[in-house]
Amino acid sequence: MSKVGVVQLQRRLDGLLAFLNPHWDFVNCHMVNYLTDHHWEGFLSETLKSEIAGKEDVALAIEDLFWKTDESVRFPAWREFLGKSKQERLALHPELLTSVEELIEGQENSTQLSIREFMSAKKCHEVELAAALVDQLVKNSGRECFIVDAGDGKGYLSSRLALQYGHRVLGIDANAANTENALNRNRKLQRAWNGLTERAELQVQGITPKRRGKKSPARESSKSAPALENYKTTAKFITTELNFGALLAEHFTQLGPEDSPNICLTGLHTCGNLAATCLQVFHAQSDCHLLCNVGCCYHLLRERYSQQEFFGNKALMELQTDYGFPLSQYLRERQVRMGRNARMLAAQSIERTVDAKELPNVTLYYRALLEILVHRHAPQLKNELQVGKVRKFESFEEYIQKCATKLDAPWLTAVKKEELQSLLQEYALDRHFLDLFYLLRMSFAPVLESLILLDRLLYLKELGYEHSYLIDLFDPVISPRHFAIVSIKRQTQP
Repeated sequence: MSKVGVVQLQRRLDGLLAFLNPHWDFVNCHMVNYLTDHHWEGFLSETLKSEIAGKEDVALAIEDLFWKTDESVRFPAWREFLGKSKQERLALHPELLTSVEELIEGQENSTQLSIREFMSAKKCHEVELAAALVDQLVKNSGRECFIVDAGDGKGYLSSRLALQYGHRVLGIDANAANTENALNRNRKLQRAWNGLTERAELQVQGITPKRRGKKSPARESSKSAPALENYKTTAKFITTELNFGALLAEHFTQLGPEDSPNICLTGLHTCGNLAATCLQVFHAQSDCHLLCNVGCCYHLLRERYSQQEFFGNKALMELQTDYGFPLSQYLRERQVRMGRNARMLAAQSIERTVDAKELPNVTLYYRALLEILVHRHAPQLKNELQVGKVRKFESFEEYIQKCATKLDAPWLTAVKKEELQSLLQEYALDRHFLDLFYLLRMSFAPVLESLILLDRLLYLKELGYEHSYLIDLFDPVISPRHFAIVSIKRQTQP
């Protein structure tokens, strides 16, 4: 099955770029500069601005355009603009997507066990669905596989694949502390596994299990404990030069140094460039026959045509030798550039925001006010100040005090209370307009993510991997990064 071709993907990317080209400055603007750079005046068309006269219109627009699902005749220009943006989202183009049912022909309708211990409800949702998909891909391949979990982290996915499905898994993470923590977590999970699976099976049957810690009068479980030997970890930075076959031979004694294992390369929320690297590894290493990857943290992608960018983790970024965007030859020929702020926006979730009816935290408004103070008192720091997260404050004055302490900024400590109060009064109305601007900009998030994901899919198709698919795997409200890229090498492919 292969229903999406190179030309079809190119045409969709053409449509995306045609829509985005007039708005690159908008999606790359920084909310920190909302007040100092006059974003409302600078980025909104006169038609859009004319429909919002004041605070009351802002509140109505947010309610009508974002929180409600019913149609309204108010704010027609806004409705038209948002409608055009929505039409560019990947979710609105089902012809480009493949369902799990379509991908796994003759899929067993086995009940997925919901085991929530040792992880959050969000992670439980992701791990259950991702592990089931990887298991089915391996089974349908008809080959005995070793699974490599890229960016293993705490071992959530690896543990499930090893314990529930019995696969041999090698978790690879650049952070040595993560690999050790993953093994410790797996040991705890292994000891509790039989009890957890029995509880999950009872819940599937509609039976409420006894409270944990109290032994059931029923006979001891006949199940044997799952083998710990089928899950290993190693601390490595993944590149196309890292030999997965040799690594597997080091950790699994049943493999000889000359063996060529069949590898399924997977990764659940592989951060930044790692997702793109996984696609490149899949192509570079002939032993990799299956790929199942869910990426995240688009702001950490290394762009081929972007200008100098700030990255918090410079040590990690310096290890990255390959570019993560664009991957496809089609977009490389066009030298498509997104920009870091656009990639940060691509990682946000309009679905979750709308579901929770969540306006931006007051910190965003306060940070924009702080930038005004920077312009007034420390202009040499304009667009340079990195504040980060500030927690537990009750007022703007307290927020500024915490920033001054955190930044060790005497100039900020010296700002008078009267100036802070005057600033709040002067820009009180702007806070409401900022909320609406924030939501309008966030409506572009799934459009920008579509560009990144379609570039990855096209990259695989260009290389001849026609059995490559985009799958809407998770609930977008629960898990904002919900698309998986799957690719299957056939016997005749390299």
